[in-house]
Amino acid sequence: MSQPFYHIRPNKHIDRYLFISCLNRLNSIVNIRKHRYIGFGSYYFDDFKQIHDELNITSMISLESDQTIFKRASFNVPYKCIKVVNQTSTDYISGSKWGKKKNIIWLDYNSPSDIATQFSDVAALTNIMNNNDVFRVTFNANVASLGSTEGSKEDPNKLKQFRLENLKTRIGEHFPTDITANDFTSKKYPLVILRCFKKMIEKLFVETKYDPRFLLPLFSTVYKDGQTMVTFTGIVLENHNDEKRIKKEFKDLNFVNFAWDKPSIINIPELTTKEILKINQLLPSKKAKKQLIEKFNFIFDDAESEIDSYISFYKYYPSFQMVNF
Repeated sequence: MSQPFYHIRPNKHIDRYLFISCLNRLNSIVNIRKHRYIGFGSYYFDDFKQIHDELNITSMISLESDQTIFKRASFNVPYKCIKVVNQTSTDYISGSKWGKKKNIIWLDYNSPSDIATQFSDVAALTNIMNNNDVFRVTFNANVASLGSTEGSKEDPNKLKQFRLENLKTRIGEHFPTDITANDFTSKKYPLVILRCFKKMIEKLFVETKYDPRFLLPLFSTVYKDGQTMVTFTGIVLENHNDEKRIKKEFKDLNFVNFAWDKPSIINIPELTTKEILKINQLLPSKKAKKQLIEKFNFIFDDAESEIDSYISFYKYYPSFQMVNF
């Protein structure tokens, strides 16, 4: 079974780098180094390698449901501290003895048709997460994945309404009543998913004197490397003093905005080495946006969005090189 080469896609790379930067900053407050990392490593393990290398986390579990990929992942595992488990996330979450171990969990989903199951996984996970657990989830936010019905492609309003009803059927009670058919466009649909996700989480995390836990949103992103994806990252806390400390620690990291539905847009085209060098010579500068629009309009198709995104994240843009082993 083939899989996308996410490890060499620039926007996915930036999204992952933001997550690692966030974990590095959290480490000074909640001692991330002693956490266990749980994710979907496939057979490349890019996030696993980066988290181990930069944070020295030595307890890691990679979930892989496909038997063929499981065998390939077991062969390619880069470190002894990574255990590859041949299970779905649903089975692992429902069957694991979570205990008191602190965790970093990244459910990096890519199938848009399984969003109901994915929401259910998260709901089950909230019951067993511990204080200071860091939680991250990625959903496919390609609005076209909601399909179409006969005649809807010729009628945009009918198509939007069909897609609204489709998503509402899939996720049921988590669908906010104020979402309308006009929200089902390529640009707005990632926000629809975040709003649905927020409604579910806020219902599941209700602070009481018996269970004071709450999920503090850290940041979210929208990026596109082929398919549009939306991510959410948060941390489970049991008191608001920790919340104040975390917000103070992140005051200079702009993408961490503690908002549910104000994602950072990562929308950077693939660039050549020469283009990167020439563009970066203009950065950082307050005049950079105007200069980039004037000098490089042949590179940036969606000038406003792509240039704003590049100015925000140019330091994280990857440089891929060929290496002979």
